[in-house]
Amino acid sequence: MDWKTVATGLLAAVVLLGTVVWGQFGVQIQAARSRSAHPGMDAEPFFPAPSPVADALAGAVRLRLEQLAARTAPVEPTDGEAPADGEAPADGEAPPAVERPLFDDVELEKRFPALADLGDGKRWFVSVYHPTPGKGASGPWVSDVADGPAAAASAIWDRLPVLLADEGFPAEARIKVDELVGGERSFPADGGYKGVGLDEGVDGIVLRHEKYAEPFYYLPSWSIEREVKRAGVHGRARKNARTLARWKKKHTKEAEFAAIRTRAWVESKRGGGELLPTQRGNTDIAAVDAKLLRERILMARDYMTRETSDAGKITYDYQAAKDELGGGYNILRHAGTAYSMMQGYRLEADAPTLEAVKRAVGYYRRKMKEDPKHEGEWFVLDGRRAKLGGVGLGLCMFVELEKAAPGSVDLDLVLGMARHIERMQLPSGEFRSFYNWHGKGVTNRKSIYYSGEAILGLVRVYELTGDEHWLDVAERGADFLVNKRWVALGIRFYVPPDAWLTQALEELDRFRPDDARADYAFALGEVIARNKMMDPEVTPDDLLGADLARLHSLPNAATAGAFGEALSAAARLEARRRPGETKYLDWALKNAEFQLRNQFTEANSWYLPNPDRAHGGFRLKQDNAEIRNDYVQHNLSGLFGLLDILDPTAADIGEVTFEGAK
Repeated sequence: MDWKTVATGLLAAVVLLGTVVWGQFGVQIQAARSRSAHPGMDAEPFFPAPSPVADALAGAVRLRLEQLAARTAPVEPTDGEAPADGEAPADGEAPPAVERPLFDDVELEKRFPALADLGDGKRWFVSVYHPTPGKGASGPWVSDVADGPAAAASAIWDRLPVLLADEGFPAEARIKVDELVGGERSFPADGGYKGVGLDEGVDGIVLRHEKYAEPFYYLPSWSIEREVKRAGVHGRARKNARTLARWKKKHTKEAEFAAIRTRAWVESKRGGGELLPTQRGNTDIAAVDAKLLRERILMARDYMTRETSDAGKITYDYQAAKDELGGGYNILRHAGTAYSMMQGYRLEADAPTLEAVKRAVGYYRRKMKEDPKHEGEWFVLDGRRAKLGGVGLGLCMFVELEKAAPGSVDLDLVLGMARHIERMQLPSGEFRSFYNWHGKGVTNRKSIYYSGEAILGLVRVYELTGDEHWLDVAERGADFLVNKRWVALGIRFYVPPDAWLTQALEELDRFRPDDARADYAFALGEVIARNKMMDPEVTPDDLLGADLARLHSLPNAATAGAFGEALSAAARLEARRRPGETKYLDWALKNAEFQLRNQFTEANSWYLPNPDRAHGGFRLKQDNAEIRNDYVQHNLSGLFGLLDILDPTAADIGEVTFEGAK
């Protein structure tokens, strides 16, 4: 036996095995080396409990700011009285400002007795936020409270831009209070492997350097507020030390550093209000129930109504953290957005929404084209491409409008779109994804989702017309996807997370029940739920119901909307086919909780430059405040489908409206 050859072979096998193991688990190993437990935080709840000291501190700072702001307002003398200095102003001159009282810490403590507990050795910070619509992000203006709340308020006031420092500032401002808590935790430079040594939005950073008497504190919420990803948190802390505390660049690189955490609370609205606990740049939400769903659906509907132009175009991409518009457009997402707006309208009629949808339908109509080869058949162009999904979602949009406002839609046009979808179907039942309308060839790429959109559109046409033919076409398409797609030798090797198909199968099952299709719909829901964080025992409160994300990224909140559509559809199917079981409903409720945490409301939009514009929109993720129209569409539709289960009096997502329907 050639032992040298054997040894070489064994070594090669070990190297190969090590490579495979590292490929599978190397990322987790590197991440684990970068992370450690934060001292003193084991029993700390995710969202902090109410704090009388925080309430008192916010109240004291607000009162002092109001007094400082009042000093900027001139005092008009009463009739017959001269100003305080005894000299009337010359004609055309404004009355002089007068000194108004400013409460010091002694006076403030009389009004807010809990301030006496500020000096218990803990470190507190006060941040003030103010909207700056049209001017991009500005602030926050921050001060520690080491010298008392009066000094902190004055320091913040002195840092305000001149255009903001007036008597109206406090009425628009919101105050956030942070209390440093727990110990400090070391971490590798720049957060280690892809920044995973830092918990973005939960960990802040303290920098220390012998040249500076005071350390620099980078507060945890700043990463969310300024859309800083994990790998950039340490670098942003160094940058902020330069820009906010005027540290030299070389000193920020030399500085000692550690991770910190805080308890934080923020005023519930502009101009004051109760303090709400906050963590990772967000506030908590109430338990998900029909009342909350209805409120949030209407908020989302109103966001899209406001964002529909006179020409019918719906804002595609709004960068809420910067108050800027992004680029691009997509006619499929346009149709889906208008469709969901009408779902909101069916929940509660609203004239501005109906008019906005009619404008949006007009915009879509101008993108449609009659098939030059088949008279009376219609498709829609997205650029130069004729996509199957664009027609499917267009049907959903038209049918939803006609259900809510009969007589609004050209039925011949709707049927022409349905005939186009039928023409796109092969004898096997499979749908082609793109139509070669110009004779110049077309991509062979197949979309996972277009077929589900087309099938749902056909089922909706049946719900409107009662014509069984469209159920026949839909059924053939569904059977191909259920029985033949990604199936070889009788073995299914892939089930996609297809939310549109799940919805289509649920509604098709109402009229053409089939066990195989129902089982496949449940399998789709299983695939989606399997990749979500559903266990409250091991999941942070704000991530419950979220998708599993890459280690260096926060979960995507936009896809939670689409998956909410799927899970609520599976839950409706479950209620009908498996009475008494609630597995899918439980999943849908957890998913909805994550959805609602990522909708901008008055409570959680304190840091946005234009919170009024963002109100009701759904962001991409916690550290990315991009609001795209399809993010809002998917979330609204998913919540609408869930409300259909929780409130029997709410509008039916699959309502049948043709004459004689049961």
